[in-house]
Amino acid sequence: MASLARVEAREASEAEAAKADQKARQEAVQAQIAAAVDAAVAEERAKADGNAVEAAPTSPGGGGNVAPDIDWNAVPVTDLTLFYPGQASFEWVQNGKTHGGARPLTKGGDACTTCHAKEVTAIGTKIVAGGEIEPTPIPGKRGTIDAAIQAAHDDENLYVRLQWPDTGHNPVPFVDGGKMDPDNQVKVAMMITGTGIEMGETTGCWASCHADNTYMPFDPGAEAIAANADVAGRLEAKDTITKYLTESRTKVEIKGRRGKAQGGWDKLKPVEEIDQLLADGTFLDLLRVYADGSSSNGYLLDRRVANDGEMAAEASLSSGVWTVVFSRPLKSGAPGDVPLEPGKVYTVGFAIHDDYAAARFHHVTFDTSLALDDEAAQINVSKQ
Repeated sequence: MASLARVEAREASEAEAAKADQKARQEAVQAQIAAAVDAAVAEERAKADGNAVEAAPTSPGGGGNVAPDIDWNAVPVTDLTLFYPGQASFEWVQNGKTHGGARPLTKGGDACTTCHAKEVTAIGTKIVAGGEIEPTPIPGKRGTIDAAIQAAHDDENLYVRLQWPDTGHNPVPFVDGGKMDPDNQVKVAMMITGTGIEMGETTGCWASCHADNTYMPFDPGAEAIAANADVAGRLEAKDTITKYLTESRTKVEIKGRRGKAQGGWDKLKPVEEIDQLLADGTFLDLLRVYADGSSSNGYLLDRRVANDGEMAAEASLSSGVWTVVFSRPLKSGAPGDVPLEPGKVYTVGFAIHDDYAAARFHHVTFDTSLALDDEAAQINVSKQ
């Protein structure tokens, strides 16, 4: 009993220290955002006085043309830590040999956050340094990103704002020029989980990350993709395989026994079955914003698809803080758009590609709840 008491005391002390560290980091982010807002306001005033020689970027405190009527000061702020996941695929997390939480996840119905909510910083820091699930580490890349996320709605649209501190450039050693996506210093994605997705509510966007995607351990490569012309044609794939859902395949190899490649990129279901899944709402709604403020609306099912759903966005970097604001209709009716309704709770995921990153070299959230006017949700989309 005495030994147990000592262990509990030590764990309590460590938990308190971790909580204090997280709070300090979040406060530092908020302070940096506030400083960026002050700097942008000062620049705008100087411009109004005729003293500015260049146009000021969009203020981190505003919504620009995307959300002109939203008072962000009245919208609740959710502090989320996005972490670096490496090659931890959907197959990896379901395999007991690689992931100790595989059984609670697949058999017990636990969410990722059930075990890892307090370990996000430690996980990201460990993975980014290199090891089993990061064979190609990028020197200097940060393991986590602390972001402030806000969401609001009116009678027609959803509005989302993300803010986070910029980082210095750390060249990628295995890419010419050191930038994986030189045209985009940052990219932001939000995924909304549809219906009928295996472990979709407990894993969120992890359901689309497979071991045979690009830069993953079982990436088939351009030659193998070209050799399977029928599937490659349907996937519009040449050199790489985009993310997809298990539901779109006839089989996905999880364990990799007897040397089998994990994943199932080439086990594509017939077109009519894919179409039915889309009609049933079995997809991940995908909203993306790029560094220049352009955006794309789409979904993930058999591959990454751009649809005709409405979307508006803007992005700016001011005083060391990135601000991304985007909007979309609550109910667009477009294929691949999850309708957002009061009284329902949705599982969402966010991803940030910073420092010209691409593919899996991003930072992500675990399963996150979002709801309209519901303070119990992690992200409360408040009415404006």
